[in-house]
Amino acid sequence: MMKRKNLWHLLAVVMVAMLSVGFTSCGSDDDDEPTLKITKDMLVGSWEVTNVTANSGDELRKVYVGATMKFYSDGTCACSDYMENAYRISNGRLETYYKETGEPMFVYTLLAQKGDVIKLMRNGTLDDHSVCMLTLEKYDEIASLY
Repeated sequence: MMKRKNLWHLLAVVMVAMLSVGFTSCGSDDDDEPTLKITKDMLVGSWEVTNVTANSGDELRKVYVGATMKFYSDGTCACSDYMENAYRISNGRLETYYKETGEPMFVYTLLAQKGDVIKLMRNGTLDDHSVCMLTLEKYDEIASLY
């Protein structure tokens, strides 16, 4: 009778161990990586802001419909804020920063892409907690001069 009781205890310990391994391996780390990823090939070029949906935030006055954003292959950019003059792509997200000091500016996450139109969520960094949704349309700079 004692052997049977020990066998049940051993079986219970093994089951608990298996369950704990199963639960710890199923974490929510996937939330850190966006489903759609921004790539340098997709990003480089000139973009016009065609739609802005936002909460409140002081920085939002700098991004508006009709504004342009330019991303160059050398990692520099010209965006809504004069300090937003460099970028890097990290984990599929676009991170802009002030090149002279490395101060982070905004983090952009790709929400949708259809041809030359992208929808982005822009989060502020540091003391700017604004969040806005932007729709950008890529345009040919030469064609826009005529």
